[in-house]
Amino acid sequence: MVSRRRRGATWAGVAVMVLVVAAPARPAAAAEDLEAAQRRANQAAAELARATEEMARADDTVAHLEGRVAQVEARVAEVRGQVRELAIRQYVQGTARVTRILRMADANQVVRAQQYASVIAETSTAALGQYRADKEDLRVEVAALEREQKERESTVGELRRRQAGAVRELERLTRAAEEARAAREEQERREAAAAASAAARTAPTAAPVQDGPAPATAPAARAPATTPTTRAPAPATVSGDWICPVQGPHAFSNDYGAPRGGGSSHMGNDILAAKGTPVVANVGGVVTQRNGAVSGLAYFLAGDDGNRYFGAHLDSFGASGRVAAGTVIGTVGNTGDAAGGPPHLHFEIHPGGSGYTNPYSTLIKYC
Repeated sequence: MVSRRRRGATWAGVAVMVLVVAAPARPAAAAEDLEAAQRRANQAAAELARATEEMARADDTVAHLEGRVAQVEARVAEVRGQVRELAIRQYVQGTARVTRILRMADANQVVRAQQYASVIAETSTAALGQYRADKEDLRVEVAALEREQKERESTVGELRRRQAGAVRELERLTRAAEEARAAREEQERREAAAAASAAARTAPTAAPVQDGPAPATAPAARAPATTPTTRAPAPATVSGDWICPVQGPHAFSNDYGAPRGGGSSHMGNDILAAKGTPVVANVGGVVTQRNGAVSGLAYFLAGDDGNRYFGAHLDSFGASGRVAAGTVIGTVGNTGDAAGGPPHLHFEIHPGGSGYTNPYSTLIKYC
């Protein structure tokens, strides 16, 4: 039978062994958590992109129905005026027509008057029929517009829900990235401490102390003061290398070509990130800043690789002019027509300086 003290010591040893064995697994677990968080964030970005497409279609449908209602209303107003004019004419002529016909001595005049009255009656009947048909069309179009407006309100609610979900996943991704970084630093610290401990164990032991006065020795030369080691700065990225334009936790999906309001299409990819996340020059080149009603704070980058890049909805500007790859040229925001939505960088690639191409394959490689 194991004594209580011995059993306690045994469990303590097991606990120490478990900690020692489990400690190296923390960075791997943190990396797995980070990958899972990244997948969830990218999925949330894809769902948000789909909701944005649905919103654009709803806006276009409502605008189309509003245009049709306006056309029918104009037609109804026009026919209403014709009916009113014919009604007045019929009233005026209806009371005096018999008297005028009785005064006519010429039979031809009587025939012409009767024909004229018949034309007026037929015209009035046709106008009234058109008026009734247009009024029915207007009722149908207005009902369709009201239904579509209600559906759009539902779409707006779904869009806001997915926006909130994307923001939450980005926050989780940011926390996971911070935990992974902390785990890496802790692992590096443990490895450095273990290496220092091993070096201390293998270092030569000091000479034994002798009895009596120590023999005179020449004063030892003072060792030169050691300077703390510093990490050498990373070499500048050469022209042509490609860097992810958003330097921080981010998420994106393949939303190139997705419909937007007014019949337009999305000609880039939206990279979701927290407001204030650095935006860098993905290649070396020349940066030009702009501020537009739709794009908000934006930039053009004439890349040294021969391509032209465009980024929009910045929260603030950084460097401009001639820049090296990796230079901070702004921060992620939601200016322009992105106001009220989640912060993101709208990113475009114009190969050879003109036209459009889907940035997704490039972003998925470098981001």
